[in-house]
Amino acid sequence: MLTRALAVSGLIVATFTASSAYAQTAEPCGREVEVEPGDTLSSIASRCAVSEGLILRANPRIDGSADLRVGQSVSLTGRMDTLKSMATSAGEGLSQAADNVGSQVKSSVEGFLSDNPQLQSNIRDLGTRLGLSEGQQPAEVSLDPASPSPGATVTVSATGLPKDQAVIIGGGSPRAAFAQLDEARTTPEGTLQAAIKLPADLPADDYQISVRSEDGSWKVEAPAFAVTR
Repeated sequence: MLTRALAVSGLIVATFTASSAYAQTAEPCGREVEVEPGDTLSSIASRCAVSEGLILRANPRIDGSADLRVGQSVSLTGRMDTLKSMATSAGEGLSQAADNVGSQVKSSVEGFLSDNPQLQSNIRDLGTRLGLSEGQQPAEVSLDPASPSPGATVTVSATGLPKDQAVIIGGGSPRAAFAQLDEARTTPEGTLQAAIKLPADLPADDYQISVRSEDGSWKVEAPAFAVTR
């Protein structure tokens, strides 16, 4: 009787293990998925049977569909859930503490500089010598022509970017995955100008060109334009 019970127990365990293994291999996309042209968070979530929230939590550098890069591998493991939650809670606490301390420090510093105008002037002069500005202009990207045709060459101009930094020029449908069109580098003044040849088969009715950092930490987008065919 004991032998038979052990045999039945072993069968149950084996069946459960096999079922679990099947459930893992039956997942549509596995642990990660490659971004395809025109993809959005919604389309990936639907294709891979996961939530958009899981994609965002598992990929901290992705804030929206426009951060998706064609050919990029997107994690679907969700391992960052707990860590990100802890970091968010800790960040909120630190932010509140910093606000309280910062307001006191700011008041003291402003009062000190107000009482010492010569020191304030010296600090401004030092900033000028170091290449710092009192207030950097907002980043902007423009196209010439503003509404180019598929396959045409367009001049991408940008101002207010981080200085002397490698960047990626990308293009794609607004609020969807972008494809890399070229690589460039900003000038010591934080500007950029590059001639880009557009693909002959633009993927949608509306197209948008962006300039972004290589690590995806920032991006600036030109106004979207209607594709004429």
